Amino acid sequence: MDELLSIGKFSRTCWLSIKALRLYDETGLLHPAYVDPVSGYRYYTAEQASTARAIAILRSLDMPLAEIKDLVTETDPDRFRDRLDAHRAVLEERIDRHRHMLQRVDHFIRKGAVMAYEFTTTTVEPVTVIGRTLTTSPESISEVAGPAYHEIYEALTGAGITPIGPPWMAYPETEGDVWTIELWVPVADGASVPPGLTARRFDGGRAARTVHVGPYDELGMAYREMEVWMGKQGLTPTAPPFDVYTNDPAVVKDPAKFETEILWPVK
Repeated sequence: MDELLSIGKFSRTCWLSIKALRLYDETGLLHPAYVDPVSGYRYYTAEQASTARAIAILRSLDMPLAEIKDLVTETDPDRFRDRLDAHRAVLEERIDRHRHMLQRVDHFIRKGAVMAYEFTTTTVEPVTVIGRTLTTSPESISEVAGPAYHEIYEALTGAGITPIGPPWMAYPETEGDVWTIELWVPVADGASVPPGLTARRFDGGRAARTVHVGPYDELGMAYREMEVWMGKQGLTPTAPPFDVYTNDPAVVKDPAKFETEILWPVK
C-alpha cells in the first residue's frame, strides 16, 4: 500500500478536488488504481497524476467528458491529433458565433432597443420568376432555403438561363409551426422552365418597402414594424410579402452586413 496515494493526497498532488476525482471515476475517465473492498477508499499511483491533470486541462477547454474519455485512451498519435483538431474546429465555430452575437449587440446599442427602419412605398416592375415552393418551420428557413437556392441556380445554369436579378423569398403562408415559402429567381420573359421548377408572372405594382441590414433571423422584426407602419398609413396587403437578397452571403461573409430589401404589395 506504500506505493499508493490516498484520494486526499492524490488530489493535492494533482491540484484537483476530491469531488472532481470522484466524477472522473464515475464517468470512466480515470479509475483509481485500487479501491479497498471494505472501506471503499480510493487509492491512486503517482503516475496517474499526469492523466488527471490532462483531463482537467481538457475540461477547461470545454471538451465534453465523452470526448475526453476517447482522447485519453487513444494510443495512435495521428488519431490523437485528429481528435484535438476536431475540437479546435468546434471552438473556432463557437468563437465566430459569439463574435457575431457581439456585433449584433453593438448594432442594437448604436440604434437603440428597437431597430430603426425607414419605410416608403415604391413601384415594383412586372417580372417572370422561376423557382419552387417549400414548407418548413420558421426556425429552419435558412437551413432549408440555402440548398434549395443552390439547386435552383444549378438547374437554371444547366438550362442556359441567366438570372436578371437577385433571388426572392415570398411568404404565402405563415400561420402555425409549418410555413409555406416560395423561392424565386427573376428571369427574362419566355425562359424555359427546367424540370422540377415552376414559373410564374409577378404582376408588379405598388408595395411597401424597407431595407434590413443584418442577419436573416432578424427579418421578423422588420416585418412586424412594417405591418404596424402599413396600418398607420391605411395600406392594405394585396399579396404575400417577399424578400430580395441584394448581396450574396457567399461573398459577404459577415451576417451583420447582409442586405435584404423587404417588399409587401399593398393598395
